[in-house]
Amino acid sequence: MSKIFIIVSVVVPLVLYFVFPLVLARFAQRAVSRTPLAIACVLFFVSWYLPSPDIEGRYTAFTTHAVGGGVFTGFLWLYVRQFFSRKFQPLTELAILYFFVSGLGVANELFEFAVVTFGFARLDPSDTWWDLVANTIGVSVFWIGTLFWKRIK
Repeated sequence: MSKIFIIVSVVVPLVLYFVFPLVLARFAQRAVSRTPLAIACVLFFVSWYLPSPDIEGRYTAFTTHAVGGGVFTGFLWLYVRQFFSRKFQPLTELAILYFFVSGLGVANELFEFAVVTFGFARLDPSDTWWDLVANTIGVSVFWIGTLFWKRIK
């Protein structure tokens, strides 16, 4: 793993945990639990160090994207949703999660493109489709998990 990605695995969760609440506070003045945000940050960090399967005979960061992209996005959404103080229908929430994970996934791929272009890392860009599939699967698993959680609760 390139040094830049080790730095990213630490810096992004720290900045997210300490800066993101300040950004959201500019839109809504309410005290909310940071637990979903903390879980998201831990998932993001851990995801970089989880093993990923070979797909089509080559290494992918599938697990990293499923956990650190998809499931991470789900918990980040739980944190953001607290500021809206309203409930969403399950399919509406699924659509929101899909667009949220897609936007963050594209931002991540653009970041990867930039670090490769500027020589900070060497990556094979041909797994981008698998990265986006993994993000979508991760957030879908999260959404299904929340449906089960609501029924159990």
